[in-house]
Amino acid sequence: MNETLFKPIPQSQGAIVDGETTFGFLQRGGRPGAIEIREWIKTWFRQYPDDHAEELRKRLQSKHFAEFMGAYFELQVYSSLFRVGCNVAVHPSFEGTRGKVDFGVTHGEDSFYVEATVCGMGQGSLRSNTNEVDAARKIGQAIRCPHSDVWLDAEGELPKTLGKNCLVDPVQKLLDSCSPDAVPGLGEVPAWRRPHTSIQEGDWKLNIFLTRPIASDGKGRVHGPSRGGSVDGASPIVKALRKKAKDWADKNRGDATFVIAVNVCHSECWPGDELMAIYGKSDPVFGQDRFCGYLSRVAGVIVFGNATLGAESEAKVRMHANPDRSIPKCLRPLQQEASLGELIGLT
Repeated sequence: MNETLFKPIPQSQGAIVDGETTFGFLQRGGRPGAIEIREWIKTWFRQYPDDHAEELRKRLQSKHFAEFMGAYFELQVYSSLFRVGCNVAVHPSFEGTRGKVDFGVTHGEDSFYVEATVCGMGQGSLRSNTNEVDAARKIGQAIRCPHSDVWLDAEGELPKTLGKNCLVDPVQKLLDSCSPDAVPGLGEVPAWRRPHTSIQEGDWKLNIFLTRPIASDGKGRVHGPSRGGSVDGASPIVKALRKKAKDWADKNRGDATFVIAVNVCHSECWPGDELMAIYGKSDPVFGQDRFCGYLSRVAGVIVFGNATLGAESEAKVRMHANPDRSIPKCLRPLQQEASLGELIGLT
């Protein structure tokens, strides 16, 4: 039995603060939602094998939200398999090959491997990280009553906390560079024609543009950040699946059964995008149409729809089976859409 994951510390209900990790926020979070998620994680962590618990603990406590979400999703996948009676080995060893796979699973006569991946960490509405929250807060506190609305749109993940001046100065210069009369309304011109600037740090980019105030009092405000990214919802899914499929092919495991679990959580993903990524068409005939060529060695893809913090109970899960391969019997019920909440005991 793993030792307690969260420490008993004083609880508070405030928003996430500068430099606080997602794990730290959940650990002290007194809000009902945070308490609920914390209890789920504690339950899943107690089920996790002792010899891999410390590695998982470090990832959950990472200052990078992407690392936290990867570990969090692996816990969800592990719990889903555990609750249907599977025997789940974490990072099973392979002779004569490098690398590892997340899970080796047995259930009755079935034996298969599972890789978990989170898709869309750099795009969409997946919760922004603490550094980005801090950046938006600094801009909002420094830019009071601007002559125009200031819209913030973020892409990627901000790897570190940025200083106030490097955030506020570009916004102030943008405001100073144009008169209020020269600023268009929100829907009057395309975004690229509005007064704009940007701030970039690593693969994180904050796009900033101005519009006339939309508030009835005529005063400008800072809005956002919203989350931008690719408008092609299928491409990020393809990228995530292709990487896992290639890693598996490199292991030369012959005809061993391999399944990918993918958490699709970027806002540009629309119904049918996951089908385009898997089948190359948005209206496949399930059980007949083949997977795209790059997935030829993959027996099945389990799609989790936006299984992120606060959305777990409502997330939908569905298994897509490759007609050229056999999928494990214990996963066949997932060919009909299921609720993640039910799979991992939340409802």
